[in-house]
Amino acid sequence: MAVGAARLRYDAGQSGIWVILAAGFGFALLFLPDFRTFENLANILRQSAALGLIAVGQTFVVLLGMVDLSVGMTAGLVVVLSCWALDIYPALTVPVALAMILVGVSIGALNGALVRWLRLHPLILTFGMLSVLQGLIFTFTDRSVGRASDPLKELANGSLFGVPLSAILLVGLVLVTQAVLSRTRFGFHLLAAGGNADSARKAGINAGGLQVAAFAIAGGFAAVGGLVLAGRLGTGYPLAGVGLELDSIVAVVLGGAALSGGRGSVVNTLAGVLALTLVSNLLNLFGISAFVQMFAKGAIVVAAILVNQPRETAR
Repeated sequence: MAVGAARLRYDAGQSGIWVILAAGFGFALLFLPDFRTFENLANILRQSAALGLIAVGQTFVVLLGMVDLSVGMTAGLVVVLSCWALDIYPALTVPVALAMILVGVSIGALNGALVRWLRLHPLILTFGMLSVLQGLIFTFTDRSVGRASDPLKELANGSLFGVPLSAILLVGLVLVTQAVLSRTRFGFHLLAAGGNADSARKAGINAGGLQVAAFAIAGGFAAVGGLVLAGRLGTGYPLAGVGLELDSIVAVVLGGAALSGGRGSVVNTLAGVLALTLVSNLLNLFGISAFVQMFAKGAIVVAAILVNQPRETAR
């Protein structure tokens, strides 16, 4: 009973991002007329979709106390390849999309396997993979290539009863993955291995297999995010994935996840994504330059880490 109560208080502490997000939205709705237009609110949801999908996958890796710096370039590679293929075969949206997801899962699984078998540090390894994928993109093309198919554009820009389809996809996958983490043996083992890898191994948990699975999931979600981004851009822009890896980590940290592993929630990651998108939207409405926005994002990261650090030390 005591353990259950502690866990309840612990999870409640992580929900603070939702309070901050609600306060931010409330302020904007009250004092910024341009913010509360239906078009702007729908645009916030659309802008959140691709990053949200990538951040959901990143959460699985962070729960193990690791990060994947290659997810942005994985998404960027999918943007280029999918638009190139769909420009040639526009009727094959579903097969091309499935192939791109397989590409993402394969990249992630390779990352996880190298981390597991070669015992390479995931930060260094995935930074190297980021460079490899960026090189592949620019070897393939140094300019925008191809175009997205109409179904992919509809997924990224269309709506159902006024709600963006991409946002519906994101929320649906968040609910599914949260259920996986909170109600399945895989989820319990992932959190246990992230909290204390040695104890998890002694309990018979296959920590190495979990690493491969977590990175594969991150790669798969990066690919789905890349497909949404391709539909939104409408063409295979080679720099589409730049910066998304850092933004996804920021969103996970804002959601209260521990960079040392063992704590986190994809639902709270979603709140972190919305908070980042909200900040960017407000700064745009105020006419703030992109350079100042970069500074603001960096300040948010530092603040989020400082807020979480005392809890990390106390564990």
